[in-house]
Amino acid sequence: MNRSIVSICILLILTSLPLNAQFETRQAGFRMGYTSGIFYQVSQEAGNAEVAFNGLLSFNDRGVQFTGLKVIYETSIGDISPNLVFAWGYGGHVGFIYSDHVKFMGEDYYFHGDRFCPLIGMDGWVAAEYRITDIPLNISLNVKPYVELAFPSFLRVTPWDFAVSISYVF
Repeated sequence: MNRSIVSICILLILTSLPLNAQFETRQAGFRMGYTSGIFYQVSQEAGNAEVAFNGLLSFNDRGVQFTGLKVIYETSIGDISPNLVFAWGYGGHVGFIYSDHVKFMGEDYYFHGDRFCPLIGMDGWVAAEYRITDIPLNISLNVKPYVELAFPSFLRVTPWDFAVSISYVF
């Protein structure tokens, strides 16, 4: 319930920003995968590529994480479709989880009750994004591998965080 309220409030704030048809460089949307959440992205032209800064608020393991990414959109994959673009990027995240156990190298380690575990990590980003030109909508298939250090001293490596993202472009 709390996640829904937070998601709705943030989405209302992002969509209430003034819209201007000349600046189609902002996106707001949902990421649906292992680290699901809502995101806001601002992009700009940079030479032959497009550079974007993405902020993702995700909910995972009864906790909250904020991820900041720098995403580089390469040239479109014109052989398949002119609206299909390839993206890659990097960034980091901070947040916390509540857990009564951790998994490390195939083993489960249990705590005595739930424990508040702050965390910090590094993220990668690889995506194929289809931009629908008739309506301001982007659909992306992406993977966000990450490494994170959570306290009390455990390291989690997740190489395959696949997701589908849908965003409104304004």
